[in-house]
Amino acid sequence: MMSGLPQAWLAELCDSFELIGDPDGRAAVLAEMAFAAHRRRDVGDAELSDMLEFVAAAKEWALLEIESSQTT
Repeated sequence: MMSGLPQAWLAELCDSFELIGDPDGRAAVLAEMAFAAHRRRDVGDAELSDMLEFVAAAKEWALLEIESSQTT
């Protein structure tokens, strides 16, 4: 599923340090990158939907990581 997604976007998605550092900001950047790829027609509607779901999941993961590091 992820093989058809832009490599630059995937690299940003996998940057856990940046995600944990600013979950909201990184999610906004990733979403904008996804919409830009869609406007350029680099990805279709289904891929855009997948990308936005990955953004939401990555943000949630980062928030959970932050929360768990604060409780230990």
